Amino acid sequence: MNEPTPSTVNVATTDVLIIGAGPTGLTLACDLARRGVSFLLLERSTTPSTASRAKTIQPRTMEVADNLGVAGRVLTEGRVNVPTRHYDRARVVSEAVELAAGVRTTDAPYPPVWLSQPRFEQILRDHLTELGGTVHWGSEVTDLQQDGDGVTATVATRPDAGSRTVHARYAVGADGGRSTVRALAGIELHGTSLTDQRWHLGDVRVTGLSRHCQHLWTSKEDGLLSLFPLPGTDLWQFQASIPADPAEPEEPSLELFRRIFAERAGVPGVVIQDVAWLSLYRINVLLADHYRSGRILLAGDAAHIHSPAGGQGMNTGIQDAYNLGWKLAALLDGADPALLDTYEHERRPVARSVLDDSTTRLGKVMRALGESAGPSAQQGLTDDRTTGLGVAYTDSPLTHGPGGGVRAPDAPCRNAGTGRPTRLFDLLRGPHWTLLSFGSTAVQQVPDGPRTIRVTTDLTATGADAVIDADGLAHHAYGTAGDELVLIRPDGYIATRRPASDLAAVLALAAANGM
Repeated sequence: MNEPTPSTVNVATTDVLIIGAGPTGLTLACDLARRGVSFLLLERSTTPSTASRAKTIQPRTMEVADNLGVAGRVLTEGRVNVPTRHYDRARVVSEAVELAAGVRTTDAPYPPVWLSQPRFEQILRDHLTELGGTVHWGSEVTDLQQDGDGVTATVATRPDAGSRTVHARYAVGADGGRSTVRALAGIELHGTSLTDQRWHLGDVRVTGLSRHCQHLWTSKEDGLLSLFPLPGTDLWQFQASIPADPAEPEEPSLELFRRIFAERAGVPGVVIQDVAWLSLYRINVLLADHYRSGRILLAGDAAHIHSPAGGQGMNTGIQDAYNLGWKLAALLDGADPALLDTYEHERRPVARSVLDDSTTRLGKVMRALGESAGPSAQQGLTDDRTTGLGVAYTDSPLTHGPGGGVRAPDAPCRNAGTGRPTRLFDLLRGPHWTLLSFGSTAVQQVPDGPRTIRVTTDLTATGADAVIDADGLAHHAYGTAGDELVLIRPDGYIATRRPASDLAAVLALAAANGM
């Protein structure tokens, strides 16, 4: 259903060509698949990456996972509230939850979840398979040409060293910081490299340490050394800051990692057995000048490269994809082409803000280490801002009137037809627009309109399209006393809030904005 249509030998035609099958490309593919949009998902690597890289799934990304239908598996495989154990060499100094503390509320039900990027990608790949999609491994785009009707890509395939041509109406580059798509589209990346902040990273196997917590050593002389247990694996993420030095750092190796651990930690009985992945990481803070060139778009690290502080890079890319998916689908279904302009308008300022924020956080960590305040270095790396729940599009062309542009909150309710507990997120789940009708007036479903749900405090209400807000939590979350319509976009943001009498205007607005 979602695979491209073969037209001639070695030529395929599809609606959307997605280049890059990391978390950003996979999220976009899953969203397009459930909307019935044809796509081709290419990945230049021949096998999935096993490098941990990112390891935090933030609350807003968990809400995306909920809407896509994979949040349960993320919670099962990941961990919440992993404590940090501080050391002074071999001596334990303290232990407490410091990073990504998980606080569930009725309107924001998901905490941050620790899960390595490869495990999260596997969850998305499995879901994509369930939706009828697939990843085409060993497929590298070597050329992109576009005209008013679409994009033509030349794709080199491995291991057979063949090539083919793909015609697509749109192409999305989700192919990482060294994006080929960005280069071929002529979009420039600007920013800075933090040359004094370099790290040795790796995925290692360790014996002699408890896996219930992160183990952390800090000092003014050596900086930071962390061993973090990666849930669902037998691996640990090794992170060691490299002291400022004009000389080129030593290349990472198992021997180097063992030496760093012996010099900075020296805990008896702990052995780094082997290395599954290692890297010399130089921190870059870069942002693309534009997210779009005609029919070619960028998402994720292809558009913005972050400091790892705060765990926001992967999450920002996933949000890019979630913002873009419904807009591409609507455009392919005949929506105003101007809808696609809102992608950059909404998402680029978010990336700019995240870049500034993560750089500031990393700077605070390094200053704390330099001032011998090592035990407090991690504090402040994560907070309410890094959850992603506060991201808003209040100045977007798709936002109309006060109260619009913000995330639509969750709340527990009761189905008026069955009496069973439900959540507003259960009603939002799926690719549709949603209209919440608060108050006494029942709004009828409109053919080809948004899914309409009455939210009422009337305990005697009935009907499959109504929920009872017995405790008033939904009304409180939305800040309404009733007799109000709240139109919610497919990506879970409020488009407008209007009096119940403005139903015709609300429906017209939805139709004009891609419904």
